[in-house]
Amino acid sequence: MPAPPRPQPQQPTAILPPPALQSNASLSTLTTTTTTTTEDSTTPLRRTILSGSPDMLLQEHSYERDLERLSSERSKDSQSYGRSLLPILGWLPRYNTTWLAGDLIAGLTVGLVVIPQALAYSSKLATLPAEFGLYSAFFGVLLYALFATSKDVTIGPTAVLSVLVGQTLANYDAGDSDEGKVKFALALSFLIGVFQLFLGLFRFGLVVDFVPIPVIVGFTTGAGVQIIIGQLGTLCGIKGIDTTQAPWQVLGSFLRKLGELPKSKYDLIFGLTALVFILAIKFTCAHLAKKWPLFRFVGIMRNGFAVILFTAISYAVHNSITISIVGTVPKGLSGLPQPNLAPSYLATVLKAVPAAMIVSILEHIAVAKSYGRINGYNPDVNQEIVAIGVSNFVGAFLGAYPATGSFSRSAIKSQSGVRSPMAAFFTAVIILLALYTLTDAFYYIPNSVLAAVISAAVTDLFASPRTIAHLFRSHFVDFICFWIALVVTFFSTIEIAIYSSVAFSLVVLLVRIARPKARLLSRTETAGWIDAEGEGYSQINKTLLPTPPGIIVFRPYEALTYPNSSYIASTLKAQILKSFRYTGVARSKGERSWDDDTEERAARAAAAANTASASSLGSYDRERLRAPAQLPPLRAVVFDFSAVNAVDYTGLQMLLDLRDDLHRFAGRRVPFHFAHVRRDQLKTLWDVPESAAAARDPVVAGTVQQQEDAVALEDGWNGRFFHLSVDEGVNAADLETAEVLTAETQFLTS
Repeated sequence: MPAPPRPQPQQPTAILPPPALQSNASLSTLTTTTTTTTEDSTTPLRRTILSGSPDMLLQEHSYERDLERLSSERSKDSQSYGRSLLPILGWLPRYNTTWLAGDLIAGLTVGLVVIPQALAYSSKLATLPAEFGLYSAFFGVLLYALFATSKDVTIGPTAVLSVLVGQTLANYDAGDSDEGKVKFALALSFLIGVFQLFLGLFRFGLVVDFVPIPVIVGFTTGAGVQIIIGQLGTLCGIKGIDTTQAPWQVLGSFLRKLGELPKSKYDLIFGLTALVFILAIKFTCAHLAKKWPLFRFVGIMRNGFAVILFTAISYAVHNSITISIVGTVPKGLSGLPQPNLAPSYLATVLKAVPAAMIVSILEHIAVAKSYGRINGYNPDVNQEIVAIGVSNFVGAFLGAYPATGSFSRSAIKSQSGVRSPMAAFFTAVIILLALYTLTDAFYYIPNSVLAAVISAAVTDLFASPRTIAHLFRSHFVDFICFWIALVVTFFSTIEIAIYSSVAFSLVVLLVRIARPKARLLSRTETAGWIDAEGEGYSQINKTLLPTPPGIIVFRPYEALTYPNSSYIASTLKAQILKSFRYTGVARSKGERSWDDDTEERAARAAAAANTASASSLGSYDRERLRAPAQLPPLRAVVFDFSAVNAVDYTGLQMLLDLRDDLHRFAGRRVPFHFAHVRRDQLKTLWDVPESAAAARDPVVAGTVQQQEDAVALEDGWNGRFFHLSVDEGVNAADLETAEVLTAETQFLTS
């Protein structure tokens, strides 16, 4: 039976796609520009096909006008970029007295909270003199407010980053003296700031997205456990415990030294009493605040109340009992040390930068995004990295060790009704007053009370049971990521834990890219083309319509790029072996290539279909596992590219090789049709229909067919191989390969 006549290309006309398809990311922007559509018009139809590819039709512009437009756009972009670096210039002119009330309350509240935390984190976690925590808190909030895009974030020393700094000082031989540790910490802050500024200014904030939330949650939970275990010795007054080791080792050292508790019984009394006092206020006020909101602020100030109360007791009894206290804290901001910027010294510090920088960025961006989502605004990730980069870079010259956004203080700031970043200036005033007026009182603060403040504060880092259960229900891989990050953090240092967590995140990402989902599609009465097995329709037979025999509809769920091209091709070949009969030319073993096992694989697939228990399958699955004699020959492949956002050279080569493989499998040319192809992929895919396999087929070879395809595609979507929808692609493939189906019918009836 002769092949049906090929539809003749229509006279080109101006075609506009449906409104839903008019986007810059789809083929629908390939519209034509005409001055008239009548044949007798004196103005010719302007069309351009460049090098036989489906390029956009270009309007004529003068060279000078293009230069002026580009120059104007670049000038506007430069001005916009400059303004984006100082967000304060945007919100400060709009500042008003209504905002002032909320900012004043939030700023003063955070200032009263940060003082005991800064003293504790610096002296007990970072192993630096206590005053450097106040320096970091003071300059951190001031510098951040100038560059911030988040009103809720509070910059300063945090528990996780401080314990990492402490471990770094011990592991990288910063020295035993306070002076050596301070120089190392300031140089570390300087280098962290340099790299953060580089990432932020050049808009590399996307690196943050490579670490998923479950890993961050697992890491912070493990860090919280590590911090609490590390504070057990100070809480009980036991000395000589190396807190730079892994948590399980620190816990073992603590248990072995429990016999020394009688020597430090007063420290134990102060520490445990302060811890119970803080937790009692926290939970009691949380309960009472449901009825009387004022108790919420009482609960927020719990750390300050504990420090004031137990410092007063310490001052009253310091002559009669022996307890460990903070000691001298210098007054004011005089004599701030400077970082050692000698190249040889910075080369030594550089080794410690990656872990601290990663923790600083991840912790800060997690806080900024969380409270932006809660309060209905979107912080700029790149600008936030610039903000903490400036804080660390400039802060290094002002006595500040590495700082980042604080979970607990940002929560307090948000709950206190903050309206703008101006609240940071009020927080700075409180810290400055403390530095000039309260340093004498800081002398008598018990160290065990600071350990209690830390232990109570880091409980906010723990993932709730509800969060863990949600991870398990939503995605099991994320659940595994969480536990790996937590366990590694418990059995190693924070530096090793962050490297391991980030590395595991990248491995998971690469696996997801290299092994994407790729499925056959089935047609339904109402939902179009779906993944019947993946979306649970395999047993609901009444909603599925049959695909024309011999045609397979295949949807990759990822870009066709070098990591996954081979896997996607293998997936499609496996489905073809199960669904279609081998109709290639039978050749002897001597004629076949040494690596050609197509016939054997087809036979194995047919045998598997024969042995499958049809009684346990629905009719949809029985249709897919028919006996080999009943399987149809392969006629065409329709690719649904709705989920494909990129095709690189390796992906293109995979399609060309796949076409040759299917030619050998079917014994004839197997046409490829594409639906939902993006405009930017056309040039890449243009060569696929004219592959080596197609060129060997005299039916489609020659310039006539190439010209027909070019004109048809220029007219709009409906070229011979590229279509607006899967239905159009299937219909075109069915029409083009009708002779194959006719020959198959004659074969079965003969």
